[in-house]
Amino acid sequence: MDNSAIHDQSGKVIEKRRERRPIALSHHMAEFKFPDAPTYQLKLQDVSPSGAGVIVRRDSRFLSLVSTGQELNLRLISPSNSGIITGDYKAKVEHITELREGRYAGHFVVGLSMLKKIPEEG
Repeated sequence: MDNSAIHDQSGKVIEKRRERRPIALSHHMAEFKFPDAPTYQLKLQDVSPSGAGVIVRRDSRFLSLVSTGQELNLRLISPSNSGIITGDYKAKVEHITELREGRYAGHFVVGLSMLKKIPEEG
């Protein structure tokens, strides 16, 4: 598992985001589709116009399908009127980091940078 996040001497992750992200998200999801694999809908930990973090269970096959530096397509799904960005995006996996504390201790967060919004077909 890639653990490429930058840590300080105490082991805490050093913040390198370009923008602050809202802390409390509920019912916000990221959807990923891979060839010959099920569709994955994962809980968003945080999101901004330039990036997102998704929560992944330790035993999820999803972790074997992604790696740092990989570019992939995703769909951000949010309740209407939430003010959070939605739609289809090309994104890059920036890090895969185990969460050691809090509600999701033992899970992983997959940090994504948003490369571009994919225009809706219509």
